[in-house]
Formats: sequence, C-alpha cells, structure tokens
Amino acid sequence: MTNAHLLKSTKMFDKVKTVHITIQANYYSVTSLHLICSEMEKCLKQWPNVIELNLCFGFNYFSRLRADRNINRYQASMQPYVKTIGELLPRVSKLVLQGATQCEVLDEWFGDLALHYSNQLRYLDRDYCIVIDTPPLQTFNMLTNLNVTFGEFANYSTACAAASQLQHLRIYNIPCSVDESLPAVKTTTIVFPELRYLLLEYPRASNVFANIKAHASLPKLKLPCLETLHILFGGNYCPVLACAVLPTSMKSINIIGQYGILSVLDKCGVQRVEKLMMTALLNPTNNASDTKNLIKSLYDCNRVTRYGCLRLDKTLTLKPEDLETLTITHLQIGMEMDSAMVIAFITKLSRLVDIKFTNVSMEDPVLNLADPEINGDIGKTVVPFAAPINSLSVNYNNNRDSTQPVPELITYLLLRLPMLRYLTANKVSAEDITKH
Repeated sequence: MTNAHLLKSTKMFDKVKTVHITIQANYYSVTSLHLICSEMEKCLKQWPNVIELNLCFGFNYFSRLRADRNINRYQASMQPYVKTIGELLPRVSKLVLQGATQCEVLDEWFGDLALHYSNQLRYLDRDYCIVIDTPPLQTFNMLTNLNVTFGEFANYSTACAAASQLQHLRIYNIPCSVDESLPAVKTTTIVFPELRYLLLEYPRASNVFANIKAHASLPKLKLPCLETLHILFGGNYCPVLACAVLPTSMKSINIIGQYGILSVLDKCGVQRVEKLMMTALLNPTNNASDTKNLIKSLYDCNRVTRYGCLRLDKTLTLKPEDLETLTITHLQIGMEMDSAMVIAFITKLSRLVDIKFTNVSMEDPVLNLADPEINGDIGKTVVPFAAPINSLSVNYNNNRDSTQPVPELITYLLLRLPMLRYLTANKVSAEDITKH
C-alpha cells in the first residue's frame, strides 16, 4: 500500500482513475484482502474518481490446493468485502476480474462483486458466465464491452446482460456441450443492434459440436452492425455462426476451423467483406470438390474487396487454376508440391503479396531453371512475375544435392520478384516437413 500512502501525502486522490489489486492465492488470501481494504479506508473513505478496478487472484501449481482449502473455509468471511469494495470505489464502470477459473468459491464471489456494479458497468472482463438476452433486464443493462472466459466449474453464478447496448463481445473457452443448469433464453430471436466486434474462442483440442441437434433450439442472432468477426478453433460446425444473421457488408472476418465451417460462413448473408482470413485445420473427411467450390465462393473477387488470407493444411490438394481468379493476397499452402507447382502458383495468382509453401519437395529436377544472368547470357533478359510479392517463405526437402547452399528454385524466384523484401528458405527433413 506504499502507493496509496504516497498519494495521501501529496493529496492527489482526484488523479486516481484506476486501481489494480493482485493477491497471491495462499493461506492468507482473505487476510490480504482485509488488509488492502483497511489500508485504502485509512487513506480515504471513498475514492471518488476511480472508474476502473482490476482485481486478480494469482494461482500457481503449489498454491491452488491450499487456496481452495483456505477460501472455502472462509467463504462467509469474504462476502462482506463485496460491500466494502463497493463503498470504497463507488463509481467503477470498468471491471476486470481474474483468477476465478481456478476456484469455485472465487467464481461465486466475483459474480457477486460484478452484480454489485451491474447497473453502472460499461466494461466487464471476467471468468464468469453471463446469459445475454433481450431487455427489459435489471442487471448489466449498460454494458458496451464484455469479455467472458469460461472456467472448469459447471455451477456458475449467472446473470443476464442486455444485448441492446453491447458493442464489443469476446467469449473464450466456450463449452462444447449444452449446460442444462444455465437459465434458458426466453426469446427466439436476439438482436444486437450496436455490436461491432465479436470474438468466439473454443477449446483447441475438443471435438467441437459434434451433436448439431443439441443446438437446434438456440435463438436466432441478428447482428446488423457487426464489422469484425473472429471465430477461433470452431471445428466443422459453430452453432453461434449457424444461428447468426450477419450484415451484407463487413470489414473483417477471421476464422480458424475445419473445412466444414466454410459452408456455415457461406450461408450467413455476407455479400461483401474488406478483409477475409481463413485458416483451415486438418479434417480429411470433407469432400475436396465441395471445399474447393466453397473457397471459390467465399474468396470471389466480388465478395472480398481488398485483402484475402487463406491458410490450408496438407490434406487439401489444389491446383493454381482453382485460386486464379480469387481475391487471395496472402496464401499459406501445406500440400506437397515440386518446383514447377511453386512457380505455377506464383505466376497464376497475380494478387499475391505474401506466400508461404510449407511442403516443397526438390528430390527430382523438374524444370530447367538456368538463369541468363548466372550463365552470362547477356542477350536474354528475365521477365519479372506480375504478382507484387514482398514476402516469400519456403520449407523444402532437398536430398538430391545436399551440398548446394541455395536451391536453384530460390535463385530463380529471387530474380523474378522485384518487390520481394522478406525471404525465408528453410531446409528441413522429410519427417519435419510432414508436420506442417
């Protein structure tokens, strides 16, 4: 509390806008909370201009079991500090609470603290389950920014937030099964009239939403003003995306998922997007022809207007002609290819500014890559490629000539890419290259 006493001596309390409290969870967590509140009260009964509170309980491997035992034992003793903190900091409109995913009692206590400020909060970031519904609501009806991280406990202290005011919504570690203990949303349609930014992150290792029928009763989500959408590790099927009605025009869409999620995105109503980023994860069960058609539909030059980024795994085999007419400016491709295929992709995709090949085999010579400058043939000139590529990355396997310092392909490309600024060429083993 040195900072608090320093402020008291200088009488600068009116300058304090943000309070950060970090407590290392151990045997003395409740005692530490009491000490901090007492010291703040000694400095000032109310901190009038504090609008942001960051409260973090830190856990590590050794402290968690002890903290669970301690906080559970003193659960009743913690409850009064909701009121104490509320009285000390009466004008908080931005609340960040961290650490509840490690302790069920803390989850409940954090929920009570958030509820104390619920009618004045505009920004909430916490490990806390909140049901978003349509007004009229009595709690969290002023929120414009909401960040939620799901923890490991099923019995959350839940509350409702009004969809009508939200502008930024981020939800992390979303459970992949329906939790029957959560209160049911009463409406069949939820409208987010002001929402501009939406991020949904699912557990990376999970089989996301295999049972689609379980989510058939989810309400329709109307997002008329959405500008930016991020869906991370959404698997083959994302219920929120499947239930969403997106605006016809958006600024940015970024999706990491399996190939099946392409069809869900294709049906969401977006006709134009400035920036589209797709990372397709391993899923060999999808029909390759359907996947190619979906890529062509999503990256059509009439749909993507400025920036198209596509990252494909090694399971999808494409030809340069499949992408030739599309708005793809950034491409990472994992399928195995030879030097001729590398050159074909670069020459046919004229919009490329960044390209990465992760699985290039140079075992056999496929082209005569002799360059006139190298051979001293002044009568011949090199014609540069049309694509304005400024970044090139190649992971290659070359056992044909292990003593060659620079592969012929790299030299060939360097002489034909006048706008190139960044080059990465990695020689890797056959075992390593298959991991990409």
